[in-house]
Amino acid sequence: MQQHYLQYHWYGQHYTVGYRAHGEASNPKVLVCVHGVSRNARDFDIVGEALSDFYYVIALDMPGRGQSEWLDDKSHYGNALYDTVAGEIIAMTGAVKVDWLGTSMGGHIGMRLAAMPGSPIRKLVLNDIGPFVPAAGRRANGANFGEDNRFASEAEGIQWVRENRTAFGPFTDAEWEQFGRDSLRRISDEEWGLDYDPGLAQTKTEGDTDTWEQWAQISCPVLEVWGLDSKLLTADTIQQMKTTGPKAEVYEVAGAGHCPGLTDDRQIGVIREFLNP
Repeated sequence: MQQHYLQYHWYGQHYTVGYRAHGEASNPKVLVCVHGVSRNARDFDIVGEALSDFYYVIALDMPGRGQSEWLDDKSHYGNALYDTVAGEIIAMTGAVKVDWLGTSMGGHIGMRLAAMPGSPIRKLVLNDIGPFVPAAGRRANGANFGEDNRFASEAEGIQWVRENRTAFGPFTDAEWEQFGRDSLRRISDEEWGLDYDPGLAQTKTEGDTDTWEQWAQISCPVLEVWGLDSKLLTADTIQQMKTTGPKAEVYEVAGAGHCPGLTDDRQIGVIREFLNP
């Protein structure tokens, strides 16, 4: 894995986003991975490394997360910004077509790009997200999103993550330890925090999300990785995804909610088989 950075322009300012790259940059086969709203590129370290024998894998930190800069004006976080950054990353690779793996918010970005005329997306993998998200599920999932949690030690932060992010997984104890560590940023010698800008919560959506019209415009193959305990992706939505638009393939993950961790061999194997790079 190599850490890289890319500059982009937004409202007359220069900003930097970070991305983690696996494999050879000369590989014309590119897989772009984008995380959920409060997560970061490190969520794809295992799956990215596993697929780097076939792909140049780029795992992106969207603005306000991980190694990417935080915006001064929090109202500028949102779809327009994320789609712009995604376009910059794809253009940087020089690839005519890319494959896309998106968890939650990253899946929504992928769906928007896939629905556009002349889309650069060849195949789309969605990790526990679909064209409809119920408001009640979103509230349950984002109950403490935006809180500026501080911890006196890394161990304390890891324990908080394990207690408050139980819908992820399923993880072994060692994977929980790594997931917790990957969720944190070091603020000082004596203080740790979650690795995202709490100001992101200023632009969060409160109601239902309904993008079925957009779903109907997607023509590329789609694989849905569904956490069976998910509160954001319901059985009714899954059924409609199977029978409309691109008619998604669905892989069910027991013991996970929102979202499957993409760390075990079976999940990675299903994704590899679908992408068939």
